[in-house]
Amino acid sequence: MKNERPYVICLMMTSVDGKILSEKWGNSPRVKHLAQKFEQIHTEIGNKAWIVGRTTMEKDFTQYAKPILKKGHQEIERKDFVAGQGAESFAIAIDGSGKLGWQNAEMQGDHVITVLTETVPDAYLAHLQDIGVSYIFAGQEQVDLKTALYKLRALYGIGKLMLEGGARLNGSFLNEGLIDELHQLILPIADGTIETSTLFEIEPSAKKGGATLLKLERVKQIEDEVLWLTYKIK
Repeated sequence: MKNERPYVICLMMTSVDGKILSEKWGNSPRVKHLAQKFEQIHTEIGNKAWIVGRTTMEKDFTQYAKPILKKGHQEIERKDFVAGQGAESFAIAIDGSGKLGWQNAEMQGDHVITVLTETVPDAYLAHLQDIGVSYIFAGQEQVDLKTALYKLRALYGIGKLMLEGGARLNGSFLNEGLIDELHQLILPIADGTIETSTLFEIEPSAKKGGATLLKLERVKQIEDEVLWLTYKIK
């Protein structure tokens, strides 16, 4: 099954206590400088397809834009809509309920693919088709990540995928055994708050088995006292 889905690399930036939400760390020039390490390493790894959850996408990219529903009567078959022919890079969102407000088919030069369930309104799908945003269905009411990954490989030829949060999406991938490699950037910052999300978060009712074992592949200190840890998932 693994060779039928993309190879998944999880890239995340954390404090020394494993917290991931950098906006909680203040706005000092030093913090802002350290936060730039994420994009630096993302570029260095050089992967051309990345995936995030709805919360991360709307917070960091779509700026909380509301979903657009096309006016008029729409009846659209629940069939995958593959657009962006010829695209070489992809921005992928897990958005089962169709809450993201897409206004065009590219995000920072990458073709947008949104992963939906069959519960989304016809008018929402009609708008996505109008602007050329690709969408795939991965479940009737809840997103099935294995189905989503299979389709991303089968329909778009994505052989390697960068998973970049948030905590619950990371946790869901980990819980389903869908992460092959972890790159963790540890910044010289201590968060110390209880409410801030950690690298992986899994609801107790959904947790499968015990802890996930990792194999440390590399430890590298990069500029500004940042540690870059690379693990393979056993």
